[in-house]
Parts: sequence; structure tokens; C-alpha cells
Amino acid sequence: MRAWDRIRICWPDAKKSGIMKQNQNPRKEDVVKREGFRNSSIVCSFLVITSMLLLTVACPPVSAQTAPVYPKVLRMGVLSPGSTIYAVGSGLAKVASDHSSMTVMVVPNSTTNAFAAMLADGRADLTLDTSQVQWQMYTGKIAPADPPPKGFPPKPPFPGDKTLRFLMVGPPNLVGMLARKDSGMKEVADVKGKAIGDFSTWPSLLSLTIAILYNGGLTLDDVRTSPVTEVVAGVKAVQEKRINATTCAVGMGAVAEADSLVGVRFLRSSMDPERNKAGQRCTAGAYATIVKAGTAAGVVEDTPIWGTPFGIMVSTRMADHVAYRLVETWWTYYKEYSGVHPALKEWTPEKFVSKETVVPYHDGAIRFYRDKGVWTPEMEKAQSQVLKGQ
Repeated sequence: MRAWDRIRICWPDAKKSGIMKQNQNPRKEDVVKREGFRNSSIVCSFLVITSMLLLTVACPPVSAQTAPVYPKVLRMGVLSPGSTIYAVGSGLAKVASDHSSMTVMVVPNSTTNAFAAMLADGRADLTLDTSQVQWQMYTGKIAPADPPPKGFPPKPPFPGDKTLRFLMVGPPNLVGMLARKDSGMKEVADVKGKAIGDFSTWPSLLSLTIAILYNGGLTLDDVRTSPVTEVVAGVKAVQEKRINATTCAVGMGAVAEADSLVGVRFLRSSMDPERNKAGQRCTAGAYATIVKAGTAAGVVEDTPIWGTPFGIMVSTRMADHVAYRLVETWWTYYKEYSGVHPALKEWTPEKFVSKETVVPYHDGAIRFYRDKGVWTPEMEKAQSQVLKGQ
């Protein structure tokens, strides 16, 4: 039935409505009035129905426009298997995959040099590393000290990318100088005149090596160096007596293997404030902290070890609701990843936000922290200072 016919049904003519029964001989002016009223009503009804039809076509359901869309897969750049960063990243990835609609998969790399490029070109959505590397990636600088201490390469390892952001930070990645137990060495100062791993092709680990030497009152001029390709290879070289010591992280699988085969130990760094300042000229946000005896392979006594905080870093291209959901998941289910690796036992929600941050936080993460009441005025000030390069 046509719309016009439906309208006529709603408004029958006077003869059918019974109006004529009241007055079989209406006056001419009355007929004109009734016809005018009927015609006006027909026009108004037609306009109302037409407007409703147009609005229905023009306005799709609101929910279809506002429902957030989450990616099916996110890729996390980590170091190669056997490293602490690989183990920690795998634990975080599993919890995020188990408790969100997104699958987080780890993408191993032999060095962290690739991480900045991976975030820039979309091969990775997030990366896990230490604050020193992430500070270098963000600032495009090689060391906090200007000029950099002797031994640093003349060119920074990364061009600098101001779109990089933290989702959260964690406990320090404990990085010390490892030697065999039968070497007779017990503290970093004892490596003077000895052969250590040379990480010239790995700027982030080179900076940590120089920082640990500075903390021990030494420089590269006080030691001999032997090239190693990456951190696991350095541990292997110590195990096989090809070098006397090497820089590596507490909790590495490679360290546990070497300890079971030949016995190894981490050398003591210094807790002296001035020595700490010397080391901080090389590594942003780093400090020495005491690790209890027996908590990890190679820690044979309560040992001060150099450490740089872990951080999960993304790009500003990540949508705010995706960043929010990731942080929310790790905040809620942190107990599920705590048993994966010793470092993750200390990665609790109260450490997610740090006013010592060296990279700005992502807006989506900030929104979550505000909802939880942990984004304080001090954090707002720290965020502003880092954004300004202070």
C-alpha cells in the first residue's frame, strides 16, 4: 500500500466520517473549513513520516561506531632465548594473552639495536628492555654525561624517537660482572688487568660495562677486552676460560648452566654514593642494589649489583584503549607471572609508576593510573619534565 493511501485511511472524507449526518445541507463556508483542515492534516502527516524515514537512513546504530576494536595479535620485541629479558617478556606475554582478547607473542632478537626500528616500522607493537636502552632510543643520545665517558662510540646507537612511550616500569634488571668461582676475584675492582667481554657492537651493553667499571673505580683503560657477539656468548666465554669476566644479567638461563658446570659468581659492585654517581654518568636511571645470597645462580653472598629498571615501551600509535587494557591486565593478574622468573617476583603494581622515569608514559596508561589513583602531582611533574627534555 502506498504511503498516500495510508494517510487517506487515517483521514477519511467527511461523507464516511458521519459529519454529513449532523448536517445534510452544510453551508458552503463550513465545507471549505473542513476541507482545509483535512488537507492541512494530510500534508503534516506526510512531512512527519518522510522525516522519520530520512532520520532512520541517516543515523546508523551508535554502538557500531563507539565499540572499541582490539588487535588480535601484538608483537613484543625481546632478546634471544636464554636472556633475562626473553624470560621476563615471555611471562608478561602469557598473562596478557590469557586474560585479554589479544594474543601477545614474543619476537626474539640477538641485540636490542633492532627494537627502535621495529617499533618505528610496525614490526613490533611493544618492546621490553632496560631504562638505559629505552632512554637512548627516546633521546637519541648515548650517555647522560656530556661529553660521554671514554670508551663510548662517537655515534649514538639510535636516532632518537619522541613518539616512544612507557606503559609501565618494573624492578631493576640486575646486570653485573660475572667470573668463575675459581678465578679468585670477588669484586669489580679485581678485574683490573684482566680480560673482559668487549661489547663494542652492542652499545647498550657496552654502556653498562663501562658503568660497572666506573662504579668499581676502573675504566676501559684498566682492562683488556675480547670481542663477544652477545650476552649469552659472553657467559660461555667465561665458562670456557677464554675471558676472565663478562657483563650479564642476574637470572639468565646461561648463567645457571655455567654455574652447574663450572661454578660462577657475580662480583660485588660498590654502594658508595660517589661511585654510584660515577656509574650514572654512563647509564640513565641506574643504581647498585643488594641481591640476597642464593636468590639466583651466581649470587654466592649478599652482593651489590648494578641495576637498570625494566620497562615496557610502545609508540604513540598504539590506541589509548589498547594501552589501557594491557596495563589493566598486568595490574590485575600480576601474581600469575610472578613465578616465571625471579625478576618478575618484584614486578608488582606499585612499581608500575615511577617518578624517576626516563621516558614519558603513554596517554592510555596514564588514564588507567588516574583511575587507580596512583597518578600523583609528582608523576604529572615528572611526565612534563621528561617531555621537555629536562
